[in-house]
Amino acid sequence: MIRLVVSWALVAVLLGYGVIQTAITAAKLFQ
Repeated sequence: MIRLVVSWALVAVLLGYGVIQTAITAAKLFQ
């Protein structure tokens, strides 16, 4: 159970990081 929660947390962090990086890149491109 704990492993499942940890794995989901890692996935959520990676997805969030990817979204943030994409947003920063887009912001730089559209300036």
